[in-house]
Amino acid sequence: MNIKKIIPCLDFEGGKVVKGQEFLNLKDVGDPVTLAKHYEAEGADELVFLDISATENERKTALDYVEKITKAITIPLCVGGGITSLEDIDHILNLGASKVSLNTAAVKDPNLIARAAQRFGSERIVVAIDVVKKDSQWLVVTHGGKKVTALDAIKWASDVKELGAGSVLVTSKDRDGKKTGYDLDLIKTIKKNVDLPLIASGGAGSLTDLKEGLEAGADALLAASIFHFSEFSLSECKEYLAQCGFLVSAIKGLKPNYNAQGLVAAIAVDEKDGTVLMQAYMNQEAFEKTLITQRATYYSRKRQKIWVKGEESGHFQMVKAIYLDCDRDSVLLVVDQIGVACHTGNRTCFYTPVFGSNQARIGTTLNDLQKTIKERQENPKAGSYTNYLFSKGIDKILKKVGEESAEVIIAAKNPSYDELIYETADLLYHLSVLLEAKGLNWLDIASELKRREK
Repeated sequence: MNIKKIIPCLDFEGGKVVKGQEFLNLKDVGDPVTLAKHYEAEGADELVFLDISATENERKTALDYVEKITKAITIPLCVGGGITSLEDIDHILNLGASKVSLNTAAVKDPNLIARAAQRFGSERIVVAIDVVKKDSQWLVVTHGGKKVTALDAIKWASDVKELGAGSVLVTSKDRDGKKTGYDLDLIKTIKKNVDLPLIASGGAGSLTDLKEGLEAGADALLAASIFHFSEFSLSECKEYLAQCGFLVSAIKGLKPNYNAQGLVAAIAVDEKDGTVLMQAYMNQEAFEKTLITQRATYYSRKRQKIWVKGEESGHFQMVKAIYLDCDRDSVLLVVDQIGVACHTGNRTCFYTPVFGSNQARIGTTLNDLQKTIKERQENPKAGSYTNYLFSKGIDKILKKVGEESAEVIIAAKNPSYDELIYETADLLYHLSVLLEAKGLNWLDIASELKRREK
């Protein structure tokens, strides 16, 4: 499951951020730089800056404001409005923007998308598709919503994918600013027909609207009114979506619910294979110090003071992620464990079996295998088959991976499960050697598989 992004939109005109309905009756919301900084502090995943009158007035994007915003924030910024050439795109990206949004210029000259994607990379090219519904057809509108074209929005979305766009920003003009919810049928239809990341825009007015937008297939949600007029904070939106089962980025300002003694249980797990390493406690100071230093810091009930894991042993826990449970009365730390976690010398404090079998787990096993292979590469051992493979080079390793793949296929055609298990283990071993030779490991593969989850 990919992280679902929440993106505030800064519609810009006359030096101010504005907001209206159906692209009309615009109201002054505030200074774009101040708002950009505010939304970053609240936890926005990205920002979109749209110079909404640039195309209609036949002028270039307000580059001075683009530069001010990029200097004020660190999160990605997508810029749209008044962009008509590769030179415009180059200038905006050089000012620090991460992406550009093409709309009217792309409709006029679709090849601009292809040229831009080839020169700057598809991931930096967003095509904004503003849509109105006429009878039973969704039509593209251009020039800041002023001109309705005969271009079918679904076909256009398909065309821009083939031209090389990295994502589409789909806005329902009919719903813009009305806070009646996204056009879910439009989102579903585009996602059904076009395999591109989709940013939904136009109509968000409630937390339920956000959930329904993601359920319809949106990969990211653009919103303006609910944020500009302080109806919901970004953290409220993210927490609600997380409760609904969507994967969201870190929720800033979220704190545990401490018990009567001012403590909360903290559990550390290894980022590489999910092994539970230890359980301890945190008070507010320890939790906040962990956030700041990214080193696991706990509270000792016996010594009545906070302590940093590894400050004496050197077995630090470098914190990669922090989660709270549904009641916020437990903290889960995902850590890179340096050395062993337990003071007894065991890797984990949970080494004493009470019930059940000590079944081998594929994640732990592959991680341990990778560690052994890495150790052999760094400290060669006489007679080691692993060192033999490394000494023969990448071509030999690739040949063995190919041979073992063939052996797995042959074994799968035979009735013996034992043979298939044996040959699969051989293949995984040789793949582990290949990954190490290329400077990768199974965590990299796990991350890619996680990215592909639906």
